[in-house]
Amino acid sequence: MAVSEVRVPVNKLEVGQSIRLPLSWKEHPFLFSRFTIKDSQQIAIIAKLGLKYVYLQADPASAELMQQSLQAEPQVAPSPEPAQPSEEELALLRAQEQERQETIDYHRQVRRCEQAYNKALEQLKAAYGYLAASPDRAFAEASSVIATVQEQLEAHGEQVLLLQVSANQDGKGLHYHGLNVCVLAMILGRTCDFEPADIRLVAMAALFHDVGKLRIPHSILNKRIPLTKPEQAYVDAHPKMALEMLKGAALGHKRIKQMVANHHEMLDGSGYPQGLKGEAICTLTQLLSVANEYDHLINGSHKRLSPHLALAYLFKFRRGQLNPEFMQNLVKVLGLYPTGSLVRLSNDAVAKVVGVDEQDQKSPRVIIYDPKVPRREARVVSLVGLGLKVQEPLVEAELPSSIRDYLSLNLGGA
Repeated sequence: MAVSEVRVPVNKLEVGQSIRLPLSWKEHPFLFSRFTIKDSQQIAIIAKLGLKYVYLQADPASAELMQQSLQAEPQVAPSPEPAQPSEEELALLRAQEQERQETIDYHRQVRRCEQAYNKALEQLKAAYGYLAASPDRAFAEASSVIATVQEQLEAHGEQVLLLQVSANQDGKGLHYHGLNVCVLAMILGRTCDFEPADIRLVAMAALFHDVGKLRIPHSILNKRIPLTKPEQAYVDAHPKMALEMLKGAALGHKRIKQMVANHHEMLDGSGYPQGLKGEAICTLTQLLSVANEYDHLINGSHKRLSPHLALAYLFKFRRGQLNPEFMQNLVKVLGLYPTGSLVRLSNDAVAKVVGVDEQDQKSPRVIIYDPKVPRREARVVSLVGLGLKVQEPLVEAELPSSIRDYLSLNLGGA
């Protein structure tokens, strides 16, 4: 389609217009000289460039109408030539535009990852339903889930996927826990340089490790007061019940069954059902146990801790029970303030941690709460670049609902 250009004053620009800047790429902060204006912030940046005019790009008919409209307007005395921005000002504008583009890209990644995560949840829920009648189909559905997780790790990286895990999933179903533990186990396996075949095995075991709980009444699983001895014995039998449900096809793989059977065993022998110790617990099972414990703490149905407190709990109360190397690698992946943590910054702003800065784990990447900025455009910044630090972790329940909603997972929903 033919495109015509009309010279338009900067003060006549509107969101949605396609324009060309009469500048070389070195003289403005945008990625290209030709682009469609996405928001008023871009118009403000153009105004700061010292331009009086830009070129509107449109089809010939629209261009003709715009030209006639501009000619019909009363002529005013020309204003003084605006000052051209200095190199320092231009560098600042470029940095602002880069941050804006990175924020837009990040929110887009979160929305895409969330969609894939929800699809994987449905597939896993279906796999549980197929276990009794069609174990081969259950295995196929679970394999698709693992493939989806792998695709998301490759496309968006670990931190965006960990944001899904850190969401409040209290009481949403066993398949949420299974998928979360699968994601954590795969990320830990990659960090520990496990072979792809081993990562796939531990991922499959993670998806089904608690499936035996499907046979336990909700009234027992969700009980808020201490269980009776018979009830606790019933719950502790869930690994055995899971093994009975995984007899068919590839789900009966010896190593998968071993992990499912022993994921509650502890290195010091305090676990169950056999009280195994040390090397009697296979390496993959030890990794699965770390992933399972962490997700149970942040998304459990009884006491749900913030990611920061969950890490502290593991190191205080599970030292000697869980593999120390895998615990350290969990911190390496999650950071001192794990993805999903709500924190107060050194300037008193409230923010949500969305990524680790490998150079300085005390200064992670965050989304900052700012009621003046729409949720879909909430700033995603590195604290290192802003010269800020985390002042303290916050408890979600103690924050106003307006802040909790703004920083909730579904950033594309408002």
